[in-house]
Amino acid sequence: MTTVFESDGWDARLRVGLLVPDGDVGPESEWSAIVPTGVAVNASRFRFPVGAVEAAADRIAIAPVEYVAAAGPLDDAIGLLNPPSIDIYSLAFTSTSYVGDDGDLVSRLSERANGKPVVTTGQALLAAVEHFEATKVLLVDPPWFPAELTDLGKDWLVRNDVGVARAETAGLPSGQGSVHPGALHRWLCGAVTDIDLVLIGGNGFRAVGAIDAVERDTGVPVVSANTALLWHTLRTAGRPTNGVTRYGRIFAD
Repeated sequence: MTTVFESDGWDARLRVGLLVPDGDVGPESEWSAIVPTGVAVNASRFRFPVGAVEAAADRIAIAPVEYVAAAGPLDDAIGLLNPPSIDIYSLAFTSTSYVGDDGDLVSRLSERANGKPVVTTGQALLAAVEHFEATKVLLVDPPWFPAELTDLGKDWLVRNDVGVARAETAGLPSGQGSVHPGALHRWLCGAVTDIDLVLIGGNGFRAVGAIDAVERDTGVPVVSANTALLWHTLRTAGRPTNGVTRYGRIFAD
């Protein structure tokens, strides 16, 4: 008699420590839908102190983003998720790159993680621009980003020699639970004019389900915060990316 045991996830070939803000389910939801076989994801939460006024209006402010970028919340999150089995850490938070220095942040967090590599969403988005050799980028931020934060995002891209055609928040209802792939698809198809790459900021922005349809209907590659982060994490870890299908051209190579 042969005893057969079912897969239990312990034999993952790559184990990622995903750093997620405490009020967000988006990164884990989207990563769980698209990660290739053999990749395991373990999440750790960090504090993102959105005030009551902003929460009631489904908006965020700059001050909580600066709080996350400073020493403390992310360092604690890595400290809570630092077993030897974690191979690489991925920061599922776009706007720290808008307001801070990714180089300093990565150095600090990697030291906290005993030298393990740390990847930010900002680094991943910039790598995607280079990958597609894009010169006319449309930056689309979630509807809950204030104009000031999107302006900082545009300035960050320009400082990194990215040609930004336009930067705007999506014309959709605010709130993570209010975004549907169909509505995002319609809005993006109307917004894609005279550009060669769409970058979608905000890891809590429900977007990956619409990417393939938008690419097919517009002919323009679309990269979201979460697809960029997963793609760049796999590349940084020396893993193939073409195990991810139906979620954007970026994974094809």
